Amino acid sequence: MADLNKFLGSGGTNVKMKDQRERVREASEDELRGALDEAQVELLHLRTQAILHQAANPMRIRHVRKMVARINTELAARASKATAGKATV
Repeated sequence: MADLNKFLGSGGTNVKMKDQRERVREASEDELRGALDEAQVELLHLRTQAILHQAANPMRIRHVRKMVARINTELAARASKATAGKATV
């Protein structure tokens, strides 16, 4: 599984949005799928903690949710590019 902190940054480490985008673009499809699975699980845990008022960092929900969207967007763009490449060949 991919390390989600590679894309988001860990607790005290802030990763700039530009760097996040570059890391997502440079990652392989397997890494992205692993990070997506990991992010979705973490999002579920964070939402559960928020409901129970146990979330250590409530803003992490927003960051993880946006990372899920970035990864999904990149995977969709790659799939679109692959199908467009096959149609013209």
